Amino acid sequence: MPEPLHNRITRPLLYQSVIQRLLEMAEQGEVSPGDAFPPERELVQRWEISRNVLREAFHVLTERGIVSSIQGKGRFLRKLPDRAMTRESTVMAMEKSSLSEVYAVRLALELFGIDLAVEQASDNDIRKLREKYEEIKRHFLRTKKVKGEFELHLGYASLAGNFMLEQLVSTTIKLISEFMSTTFVEVLHRHDVGDYIRDHGRIIEHIENRDAAEAKKVLTEHFNTTTAWIKNYKRKP
Repeated sequence: MPEPLHNRITRPLLYQSVIQRLLEMAEQGEVSPGDAFPPERELVQRWEISRNVLREAFHVLTERGIVSSIQGKGRFLRKLPDRAMTRESTVMAMEKSSLSEVYAVRLALELFGIDLAVEQASDNDIRKLREKYEEIKRHFLRTKKVKGEFELHLGYASLAGNFMLEQLVSTTIKLISEFMSTTFVEVLHRHDVGDYIRDHGRIIEHIENRDAAEAKKVLTEHFNTTTAWIKNYKRKP
């Protein structure tokens, strides 16, 4: 039986409302980690929405590492790793775990990219990256914000001269952007312009000097700052 009219999901951004409802099911214990969500037909009837909207919502949550799909069996709320079992809410613990995993994969990719860049990138390509850095640095100083910083990380991947590496780094950045624009937006705002200018300046300097070890050291420290914030993040009441 459909829910009362005042409880129905309405536009705009219908699939985002469905995402919120699905997360509420996890938060309220209607679906526990490792359990299957109700079948599509049931949710479509309950919320009076189309299958396409429901599938889009599940797609977003799958990309964020909260939902897993098993062909022929349905969609499941992700099981939390033991290390992620805390007193936090189920959804927050899952999102922290997923985002931390994305950062770990992205760091591994970018470290590999630094090795390739130092070995293979031309002096001219490195010079162009330096020019991009100086441009973004001016933007940081003017706006006092670090928006656009991902361009530098894509620049490092581009220097590696490996198309698939660049695509994978781009994919992880898109996932991180989704998290940072929603649950972890406060973490995004903690980033200090001066720290970012310093870190990227040092990374590029080490690439210019063909010193992969030092460039990777600074990059790792740069990532560790953010992942520590994520680990300790607590949503404001």
